[in-house]
Formats: sequence, C-alpha cells, structure tokens
Amino acid sequence: MGIEIIKQSKELNSVDYYLDFYYKNDKGSGFCFPCNKNGEVNEEMLEPAGLKNWKRCQTDSNIIREGIRRQVYSWVDPPIGRCDCGKEIELGGFTNTCEKCGKDYNWNGQLLAPREQWGEETGEHWSDCY
Repeated sequence: MGIEIIKQSKELNSVDYYLDFYYKNDKGSGFCFPCNKNGEVNEEMLEPAGLKNWKRCQTDSNIIREGIRRQVYSWVDPPIGRCDCGKEIELGGFTNTCEKCGKDYNWNGQLLAPREQWGEETGEHWSDCY
C-alpha cells in the first residue's frame, strides 16, 4: 500500500559556461570565470578579487587562455506524494516521514512498516535502519 503520487520525479539539467585560464608553467592551476556560451564575461558580476584576477588574465603573458568550458549539472527533482492524512511529502530520501502523522514511506511512496518492527529479522534497532 502506498500514497497517491501528486507530482512525478523529474530529471533537471542546467548548463553553465566558464572561461578557463592556466599558468604557462603549471597547467594544473589557474583561473575560471563565469561567461556566456560565446565566452563573454560580465565584469559587473565579478567580486572585486575576481575582477582583479580577470584583468590580470588579460595582461599577464604567463597566463594562457585555455577556452570556454561547458559544464552540465543534472539532478532529480523528487516526487511528491499525499499521505493518508492529507499532508504532502517530498519523497527524496530512503525514508520519508510525514510531519503530520508520523508514517514512513520509501522513495516510491510505499508505506513502510512501523518503526518498532524495523530490524526485527536482523536484531537491529529501528534507528540503525533509519
């Protein structure tokens, strides 16, 4: 038995771009600045230290412009279910507890056994399973 899923999980993505620079003698260190997909940096968005580094990258011959890096971030927006008591529950964890009635559900919205039964087969305490 489970709860009604009122919002399905959804995979989300975000794309950011960075303009990368490295030291001529140490490719493992350098700088990166947020930019648009064309490599244009908005100086007004940089903190003072970042702006100083940005200007240094434009003039220091020991700093090499590597190019534009595209960074994709992905995450799952978890499903939301409605508990029998009416409270909405985000199902983002291994165990998801209703704040109103205390029932526990897994990430699929399936009702879990009462906590006093958790670990019954293995001799564990419920807190070991949580």
